[in-house]
Amino acid sequence: PPLPSVYVTNPDGSPAPRVTVQADGFQGQVSTQRDGTARLVLNMPANKDSVPITVRTAQAGLPPERQASRQMTAEAYRSQAGSGNYLHLAVAATELQPGDNLAVNFHLKTSNNDVRNSVPFFTYLIMTKGRILRAGRQRHEAGQSLVTMTLPVTAELIPSFRIVAYYYVLPGEIVADSVWVDVKDTCMGSLVVKGAMEADNRVHEPGTPMRLRIEGDHKAHVGLVAVDKGVFVLNKKNKLTQTRVWDTVERSDIGCTAGSGRDNVGVFADAGLSLATSVKVTTPQRSEVQCPQPAKRKRRSLALAEYKGTKAAEYSDKLERKCCEDGMKDNPMGHSCERRSEYIQEGESCVRAFLDCCRYIKAKRDRQNLSPSTGLARSKCWVDSDIVSRTLFPESWLWQVEQLTEPPNEVSAKTLPVYLQDSITTWEVLAVSLSPTKGLCVATPYEITVMKQFFIDLRLPYSVVRNEQVEIRAILYNYWLCDLLVTVQVRVELVYNPDLCSPSTPKRRFQQVVRIKAESSRTVPFVIVPLKLGQLDVEVKASVRDQYVGDGVKKKLRVVPEGMRLEKTVKIVELDPQNKGVKGVQEEQVKAADLSDIVPNTESETKVSIQGNPVSIMVEKAIDGAKLKHLIVTPSGCGEQNMISMTPTVIAVHYLDNTGQWENFGIDRRAGAIELIKKGYTQQLAFRKPDSSYAAFINRPSSTWLTAYVVKVFAMARKLTDIEHGEICGPIKWLILNKQKPDGVFQEDAPVIHKEMVGGYQGAEPEVSLTAFVLIALEEARDTCKDHVNSLDDSINKAAGFLARRYEQLARPYTVALASYALALAGKLQSERILMRFSKGGASWEERNAHTYNIEGTSYALLALVQMKKSKLAGPVVRWLAQQNYYGGGYGSTQVGHGCFKRQEEPGDITVNQRMDRACEPGVDFGGTWGQWGQLWGHWGQWGQWAYWGQWGHWGQWGQWDDGENGDIRDVGDNGDNGDTGDIRDVGDNGDIGDTGDNRGNGDIRDVGDNGDTGGQ
Repeated sequence: PPLPSVYVTNPDGSPAPRVTVQADGFQGQVSTQRDGTARLVLNMPANKDSVPITVRTAQAGLPPERQASRQMTAEAYRSQAGSGNYLHLAVAATELQPGDNLAVNFHLKTSNNDVRNSVPFFTYLIMTKGRILRAGRQRHEAGQSLVTMTLPVTAELIPSFRIVAYYYVLPGEIVADSVWVDVKDTCMGSLVVKGAMEADNRVHEPGTPMRLRIEGDHKAHVGLVAVDKGVFVLNKKNKLTQTRVWDTVERSDIGCTAGSGRDNVGVFADAGLSLATSVKVTTPQRSEVQCPQPAKRKRRSLALAEYKGTKAAEYSDKLERKCCEDGMKDNPMGHSCERRSEYIQEGESCVRAFLDCCRYIKAKRDRQNLSPSTGLARSKCWVDSDIVSRTLFPESWLWQVEQLTEPPNEVSAKTLPVYLQDSITTWEVLAVSLSPTKGLCVATPYEITVMKQFFIDLRLPYSVVRNEQVEIRAILYNYWLCDLLVTVQVRVELVYNPDLCSPSTPKRRFQQVVRIKAESSRTVPFVIVPLKLGQLDVEVKASVRDQYVGDGVKKKLRVVPEGMRLEKTVKIVELDPQNKGVKGVQEEQVKAADLSDIVPNTESETKVSIQGNPVSIMVEKAIDGAKLKHLIVTPSGCGEQNMISMTPTVIAVHYLDNTGQWENFGIDRRAGAIELIKKGYTQQLAFRKPDSSYAAFINRPSSTWLTAYVVKVFAMARKLTDIEHGEICGPIKWLILNKQKPDGVFQEDAPVIHKEMVGGYQGAEPEVSLTAFVLIALEEARDTCKDHVNSLDDSINKAAGFLARRYEQLARPYTVALASYALALAGKLQSERILMRFSKGGASWEERNAHTYNIEGTSYALLALVQMKKSKLAGPVVRWLAQQNYYGGGYGSTQVGHGCFKRQEEPGDITVNQRMDRACEPGVDFGGTWGQWGQLWGHWGQWGQWAYWGQWGHWGQWGQWDDGENGDIRDVGDNGDNGDTGDIRDVGDNGDIGDTGDNRGNGDIRDVGDNGDTGGQ
């Protein structure tokens, strides 16, 4: 049957892979390959001179009118004067590359034996890139029906070529045929990577040696790398290729079809040849380079006819030869020869020919695929003592540069011995050469298949926690095809490791016996408990009963400590050597951190961070994806949990939009973040009550604070996505009508369940804090609802009036900061006097045991100062916030993140003293009896920070850092380690009082324990 090729493209002209195509009136569908081509096998009706063929796509999800289609008419070859003499060229349907030898079969078909005996030779022409490259003759013996010629494929034949052949029959008949052959796109310079010998091209077992042969230009440098083919599954766009170059060249092909023609004249004309003879066989004149009609094919047509070689030549009968050729074709369904023969309706002789050729080719394939077995069979025994476990599973290896220095024989060659890695996979050997004469050349990747008939795939998690139970899985694969091994009995063993608690012991390995059918797999689970940290070996072995077959795999299991990773800032110092140093040099001594609560047998890490302009550093780090990616999360949970997870995403997107920093974060991630906001908004509406109020659950009483918070977040989110004004203004109406008293105060009758989301509001003069919080929400939604809520302005004025009356009576820094911002938004705060009075050094608003909430309160204070346009006062506040290095996230951080990022969105004109950085030399002093000391020397430095990051924290909870003028206050009494470290150290201007009563000057801190410092370095 003919094998027409179809080329399918996307609207932009790029190849369309995996598109289903079918021909009207013919059975079967095929899918396009990666290059957009598909080959159709069409069984033509008998006794028809022409058959119209309509090919159309059958893409799922597209209506019929949007499917692409193309028509052509296949015409039967007409012999000259009806003589019945034919010539058929056939080549193997494999993709060729330079250096291959192509077997070209000349089939002479005639019913006249005198013609078969009188043809002395076939004349052939080799054409490529619009020119005749070679002409020759292939000898034909009398009586032969099939003649095979070997054609060396050279680089000159890239990217494709045509073979035009003909023979002459007296008195004046020319019988012709042609075929178009594709050559794999490679460079013109010569670079080929392949197996050194035929044995190297076979399927290998892991860990075995083989040899690569590199052929290329003389004195070229060749870079090699072997990559696991699985790496390219997700993305192959960046692989080097020369296909586009050859696509451009091939557009100049003067041929018009993929081969053959309507008659002997059409064969020459369609091949782009002009023929003139003395026997009145002449092609029509062609004046244009392009074909008279559009080409019937695109490139990438595959060669015609498969497996018409020696085996098919054994059958002289036309029908039997056809049946034999059909039997040697691949069957994608995997059906046996016997099952396929059941569908044959041409008689017993056809069935016999089909089975003979099918079994013949199957036997060859099986012998090639099955590795030879060694050793003698033993009855009823397990063989596992000699199994060497596979341990190396890299994604890439080899990474070598070789120079081709051997004297060239057309090409220089080099043989490179390599040992394969242990992975069961297909390796792609990629090679790129650089030659002084031929330039850059990219070789076709050479594939090395590594396979075993029986092997283990050990699946381990990325990491596990020490002392926690985990299940690992060993998947056994049985690829045996032998009928004697329909079901095999396999013993699987978990090798003993003293660092793992497992069923295995030093004296006896844990074993399981399972049965696996042929060509199937089986999962065997093991339960282990890792006892040590680090990379632990997990080894599993399996052996097949009564066979010398087995496999072993050893992989590393990453074990991490229990507990939670903590970061502890030991000390923050300002480097001002001009005012605080001696002779322009400032020295700061910082003690090591207290590691009394660290998880046993874990390591700590100490870092020193030195930064210049605090504002620029703050912005630079805030836009870092590593700093903000944890804020963009999927909303879920109840009405409170959904807002907790939705808020950070709204904040992060709002901030990155305002600062124009999406390029640093990832431009493509904004669309995903917006979708998460939409999801959170939609989910939150499920907790809205008919009166527009909100609660954690629909059956709980409505919460004033939660409803105001929804207003606050929705007002921000409305700038990012479509939110109906009613979803913001409705809750505002409920707050005003149901929760605001005549004196302006807002009341809470149903506190939220998740207290951590409220922030510093808890217990902080609740009437004032709640009223201030609701007032801020009303102000932030004023632009949206001023035309939809008539009483909005009056409600704002009443709430602001209440806060103004209570303002001077407030006693807590957090409440003062929150109320100040609310009054500033309402335009009712005329002076910053009270606000600054509650500050600590004009830089922060702090309360004991509330470090996280101190950031929230200080952020509100900064917003108030910016709202009042007090830029000089805001400078030290910005500096303090920058020193905290807080980027949101974590338990109880909802309001902190909101305030912290809100003040970064609206920095205003903030004045920060600038000084020139000179030099800063951090060092560690390991001397002394009582401990280790870190030192910082600053030469006109701007900021120095000594920070300690504990690897894994445990058993303790840290309170706040309370900075004195040159010292720190540490409170470790909050759930400390057995209460031993629950003391408070207060540092004044003249030093501090440590546990041992050691008074130190200069305001530095020393903590001396019984055995010295146990901290990190």
